[in-house]
Amino acid sequence: MSRFTDEQLRQRTFERAAWVMRHIWEELQDDPKREARMHSRLFEVLIGNPVHFGKSIKGGGHTEHLVPCALLRDRAFHMYWEGKDLNRDMLAVEKDVAKMLEKFLAIADIHPTEAKLLDYELSLKTKMPEDWDWETGLVEARLIKAGIKCIRT
Repeated sequence: MSRFTDEQLRQRTFERAAWVMRHIWEELQDDPKREARMHSRLFEVLIGNPVHFGKSIKGGGHTEHLVPCALLRDRAFHMYWEGKDLNRDMLAVEKDVAKMLEKFLAIADIHPTEAKLLDYELSLKTKMPEDWDWETGLVEARLIKAGIKCIRT
């Protein structure tokens, strides 16, 4: 039996991801291009199963990150660079990154035809809808834009 509650274990996964990303960022922080050179699939290794948002009413078959992993990675790196520019304590920035990941790292099980709609017809494979922002945007904004309805699980 674990000494941690399920909620504590969940929180620790996001903190671990933010910690690893900070360490990768520290190695890249002097890059003048400020590129986030880290594979976005690292989340799958560090977090495993993020928050499961739901399953499409049309059925499943395709695991879809509600906010693309590449955007989450790029946002985290941006937060670290911004923290450096503002001379913030990087441990505080790391906590903010963990909170951002906890808020936006979620998956849904959607039908493959819905994945094709998102990725190719709407060109939302690696981006969010135009009017979406990190402060007020809904995690499920891409699904809403595509008209994909999910049963919450």
